[in-house]
Amino acid sequence: MRDLLYKEFRLCMQPLTLIFYSFVLMLLIPNYMYLVPAFFTTNAIFNLFQRAVTNNDLAFTVMLPIGKKDAVKGRYMFVVLIELVTVLLYVPMILLNNLIVPQPTHLFAACPTLIGGVLLVFAVFNSVFLPGFYKTGYKTGKPFLLSSIAVFLFIFLFEGFFMAAKLLSDTVWIAAKITDTFNCIPKDGVTLAYQLIAAAVCMLAYAGATALSCRVSQKRLEKVDL
Repeated sequence: MRDLLYKEFRLCMQPLTLIFYSFVLMLLIPNYMYLVPAFFTTNAIFNLFQRAVTNNDLAFTVMLPIGKKDAVKGRYMFVVLIELVTVLLYVPMILLNNLIVPQPTHLFAACPTLIGGVLLVFAVFNSVFLPGFYKTGYKTGKPFLLSSIAVFLFIFLFEGFFMAAKLLSDTVWIAAKITDTFNCIPKDGVTLAYQLIAAAVCMLAYAGATALSCRVSQKRLEKVDL
């Protein structure tokens, strides 16, 4: 599997991915939806798949002494690594946001809970785009369109939920509790602990959704005649 992952980086990786990583600088924009930079990482993955299709990479991969399931697993590992780099880049940018950007923000705050939101964005993308691609083994446009709609729908629902909680925080106790615990820069150890727990739960959800998506993709590719 290590050799297969090496193949992915050698044949599918492109410099354009680094440009898409730079969109994490959007966290320095005041009052911005800080989940949007994660979408640009999904755009980078889409471009990697397009390049692979152009080079007939999938047909080449299944000609190697491996099964179709291993070919899918190798690509999933490649995708997960690309996504986790984005998650790591979010960490210093959240710290810079807290130092540079005027607070408070009208939208969701740049805090540890935001990392959980990023992971959920990737979970949505992996659950829609990757199985959609492996249904045919070569079509990328429609799966990416559907995954983009799903991702932005999630972002708007995520932001909308916490915006509603903030608006109702003066009159509804639970809304105030949600806002003070999750949609804020943690001021004490208890709040930080809750936010880290929320991020950990989102990580488990990401891992579960991606693993399930991988199984679905493997089953779909088995039915495709390459």
